[in-house]
Amino acid sequence: MSWSLDRLLLLPACVLVSTGCKTLPEVPITTPKPLEVNLNMRLDIYQYRGDEPRDKEATKNASEATQRMRNRMQEIQTLKNNQLVGEDHRGMLLIREVPEGAWGDQVKKAVAAENADRTLLMRQKAKESNRALHEVEAEQWRLRTQQANTGEWIEVPGSSPGSFQWKRAGAADASAPSPSTTPATGTNPQPQPKP
Repeated sequence: MSWSLDRLLLLPACVLVSTGCKTLPEVPITTPKPLEVNLNMRLDIYQYRGDEPRDKEATKNASEATQRMRNRMQEIQTLKNNQLVGEDHRGMLLIREVPEGAWGDQVKKAVAAENADRTLLMRQKAKESNRALHEVEAEQWRLRTQQANTGEWIEVPGSSPGSFQWKRAGAADASAPSPSTTPATGTNPQPQPKP
């Protein structure tokens, strides 16, 4: 067997390594003082009430509608005093009699604008209070009939369930036939006699 120079040099290196290896020093795992952990955390909690606006654009539109209604309040009251319009059971204005000429056109425009703003406000209130629109309409109708001045036309519950009849506020039994009117447009296709 022939020994090469490489093998001869490798033999003493193996002997040195095997005899020179000692066990590794022991590393202590315990500490003399307990471990300290610094933890900084920020927690922000926001509580929103149900009456806070969620949609700023809708709030802006509602405040603009309220302002428009205030601006036309005197005109609407004049129409009520002249018994041309009345409050229906959905919280809307209804034209009972259309005057002739330009004033009739102005009455139609005023009622249509008022009903559009009332609808916007009632829809927003229904959305905010999580109720059906017809509930808010009924609430507005009760409020407006309670606040009606004596002699103004209001719609009241009829003799049978689900029916309504017209009467003047403050009058005992001064009911009148219902005008055939579309409240949203404020038009009255057939003129009704004034009682």
